[in-house]
Amino acid sequence: MISNQTLSKIRPIVGPPGTGKTHIKIKKLYKEYLHKYGPERGIVLTHTNVAARELKETITSIEEVKELKKEEEFFEDRICTIHSYTNNNSEMPRNLKVFDKKAYDELCKYYSLFGKTNNVHVRNDPVKKHPFFKFRSNAYGRGLDFKECWIKSENPSRAYDPYDLKMLLAMQENYNKFKEKKYKDFEDMLEYFNNSKQDLLIDFLIIDEAQDCNVPQMLAIERMAKNAKVVVMVGDPNQTIFQFAGANPDFFEKLFAKVKDEDELKEGLRCSKAINSFAKKIIKPIWDFYGYERVWSPTKEEGSVQFLPNLKGSPALKNLINKMRDSNESFLFTYRSAKCKEDWILPFLKREGFKFKHVAHDKNHVNDEELNIHHTWPEFLKGVPKSLKEIKQYHERLNKKYKNNKNWPREGTLINKDYTFQDFVRKGYLSGELKKENSFYKLHKKYKEGAEKNDSYTEKVTYINRIIQKGNLNQKSTIEYGNFHDVKGLTRDNVIVDLSLTRDEDKFDQRRLGFVGLTRGRYDAWILKSKTGKELII
Repeated sequence: MISNQTLSKIRPIVGPPGTGKTHIKIKKLYKEYLHKYGPERGIVLTHTNVAARELKETITSIEEVKELKKEEEFFEDRICTIHSYTNNNSEMPRNLKVFDKKAYDELCKYYSLFGKTNNVHVRNDPVKKHPFFKFRSNAYGRGLDFKECWIKSENPSRAYDPYDLKMLLAMQENYNKFKEKKYKDFEDMLEYFNNSKQDLLIDFLIIDEAQDCNVPQMLAIERMAKNAKVVVMVGDPNQTIFQFAGANPDFFEKLFAKVKDEDELKEGLRCSKAINSFAKKIIKPIWDFYGYERVWSPTKEEGSVQFLPNLKGSPALKNLINKMRDSNESFLFTYRSAKCKEDWILPFLKREGFKFKHVAHDKNHVNDEELNIHHTWPEFLKGVPKSLKEIKQYHERLNKKYKNNKNWPREGTLINKDYTFQDFVRKGYLSGELKKENSFYKLHKKYKEGAEKNDSYTEKVTYINRIIQKGNLNQKSTIEYGNFHDVKGLTRDNVIVDLSLTRDEDKFDQRRLGFVGLTRGRYDAWILKSKTGKELII
């Protein structure tokens, strides 16, 4: 995968979570190599668009970089994702469109097998969530054909339900026919790049989160490194959690074992003493197996680690709820099993009336505008004057039968002031029948349309009522959820972690996942008692 020639060039940088690998060490390295080689042939790559943006902001904040007075476009192809770089520096035809949801809908018209799953998440994000594309990506990332990948996958019949190997092979053939000479995907970007023959003008190459690289990405790095003077790989083998997609923890354990003392980061800048100590207990069997122990200091914060038997009632749960209500800190619920999310986490957040969102979403499960409408509507009916802006929000969401068949007043008809409900009834814009409807829910056309984000109409209404009743409309804390893979790279004040095992064996990958989840936290952590009946042995 990586030649001895390339291995001899690699400078490994290793550090546990929150030791400043990305924002301190890479910044320092870029400054060093900038003076030595210049900016034109310096490449910094990572795995996600979010991480790439953060890297770009970090590097362009360097005074010496500012002095270059380069346009933003200069760094677009030099500080980016691996996929972006390979896409822009290959011999791939430029007329190919990226395969997306629109293309997926077209694909389903030609080949009905792709639409067999009715999972709502698939419909919203088929390229990531559809079983076929997940299987294809995992096979390609591990350098396996479909048959090999199926054999080596753990319980593939469940993981890629409702498809079996025969179906997946047929779908692969159909998919390739469909996108031929028209579409490209991430796998194509890497394949075209790895098969290209043109020389790349790179003097220094820095790879962040190197432990996440899969087989074709490592082949791409091999090609990039051919003429490079120095190759830096920054990462932490204890955070190798994408084995299913081709990341190889054994390779990175060996690579980072060669790290020089000055390139091993030891000062913790994120985790409290309590989280640091518990995280070391989780990961220690891996350290023992490979014959090392990382020096990794905590911050000055004491912090705490508490245990939750469940999310229905306990002193520890009370502590958590109080902190979520009273502080303006951030809280992250993270887990291995989707069952934990569906059975515990989301029901708990809704029951307690907290506003929350997935880590990948900008908006809360129910956005603040919607909440405000439902909260203020009874006041409006009782005669409390509301601003023209608020009334317009009501009006836009009402079913037509309550609007007296009149659209929103034309520009200039109303002056910008507060109006009462009766004012709008008299003017003929609203029906007097609305006086009977103290709740806005029954009138809201969007909620009438049914489930949003998998909630039924009744569930959504109940949840909104809870937010209002619990006094969480002006909630100061930020509450998010996501699985261990979703949250990697994040930092939050507090974490609530599910350490349930989803398999019989207590394998190292389970420890790495729990380690990643727990070390997102700065201050306090709560450990959920196993939902599966199996837990990590700490």
